[in-house]
Amino acid sequence: MFNPKDLLQEQLEAVRPRGKFKAVQEPRRVGIELNSDLQRIVLEIRKEVNRQIVPLLRDLAPNYVADAWSDTLIGALRALLARWQSPEFRAIAETLAGRFVRAANQVNADRFNKSMGVDVFGDAPDLQDFLDLAVADNVRLITSIPDQYLRDIESAIMTNVRSGQRPSAIAKTLTQKFGVAQRRAEFIARDQTAKVNASLTQKRQTGAGFEYFRWVDSDDSRVRERHSEIADKITAYGKGIYRWDYPPLSDQGTPIIPGQDFNCRCIAQPVTRREVEANQKAGRVRVGVKR
Repeated sequence: MFNPKDLLQEQLEAVRPRGKFKAVQEPRRVGIELNSDLQRIVLEIRKEVNRQIVPLLRDLAPNYVADAWSDTLIGALRALLARWQSPEFRAIAETLAGRFVRAANQVNADRFNKSMGVDVFGDAPDLQDFLDLAVADNVRLITSIPDQYLRDIESAIMTNVRSGQRPSAIAKTLTQKFGVAQRRAEFIARDQTAKVNASLTQKRQTGAGFEYFRWVDSDDSRVRERHSEIADKITAYGKGIYRWDYPPLSDQGTPIIPGQDFNCRCIAQPVTRREVEANQKAGRVRVGVKR
């Protein structure tokens, strides 16, 4: 029976009969742009806190009554949170998330086709569904930034009230919470860039008929021990080679692909059946070891 993926594999191997296909690197520039967008959100929240909350701290300090000033501050914070939970901000989050996912997809497509040496094919049938889900997930993460930031500030205020601290003691805590929010926004941008790129790579490789991939780590001191083991392991297909439908396991025993684990910088290099068969014929495999 005719299989278009088999024909595509033959065409790809004809383009590069002896060489190996390159792995698609994550689109760092796209991640940097997302991080810039998220940092602007955090900075704007800090400005509003400085304009609305810090003056209240100064005004309430001379007439310190714990219950009175805590109620006043928490009321102001919740009013601020309501604005950052508004439909207007959600629309902004949807715009940012959509732009990020579209840019990541375009870079992945361009690099994938370049690595193949030919414009392989159009989008996989289920790609749009994935892109829609990726946008929705990033909207959720973006809208969580002000929510968590302002709730952390509220929690800090309550902690200070219970411990008998004066309002002036909160100012330092507000600065610390700003740093936490900045780092969380940076993590979201970095983590989502890797995850979206990993899923797009999987879809494009399997869509082009690649059943196998090689786990390639970053080969530095920051690589997880488990990921280094995966990259070096001899399987039934060759060194560091796995099937897309039967990927290796994480430290927690769950199946993972390169770039999917948090802060993972590993990438997937497409491997042809011809290379796997050559490895098996030459004895460069461990029979029965699939992951």
